[in-house]
Amino acid sequence: MKTMSALEAKNAFGQFLSSAEREPVMVTKNSREVAAMVSVQDLREMAESFLAEPIKADVAAGKMSVIEALLAQVKINQRVEASRRAIAEGKGIVADDAYFENLRSRIQAIHS
Repeated sequence: MKTMSALEAKNAFGQFLSSAEREPVMVTKNSREVAAMVSVQDLREMAESFLAEPIKADVAAGKMSVIEALLAQVKINQRVEASRRAIAEGKGIVADDAYFENLRSRIQAIHS
């Protein structure tokens, strides 16, 4: 992967874009990684292998851009992982028939 400083990217933006079409480019500022530039083709390939089908459908329907979809999927994955940790720690909720009956009763009470 190619690396450019933010100043180099700014001063040679055309070269920066051309480089990103060939391979991802890491951008640094004060010797710290702050951003990355990837081609749209690379972004679409990442999305194809990473996104859940409902989110892919939203992208195909024009409801979300590819980058918005990838960021949304990351948040979903983080929530799923947090839920898995909670379950492993015994903090999960058992979603059995009694749970759903209680939920139905609470919803009916709200709408009554």
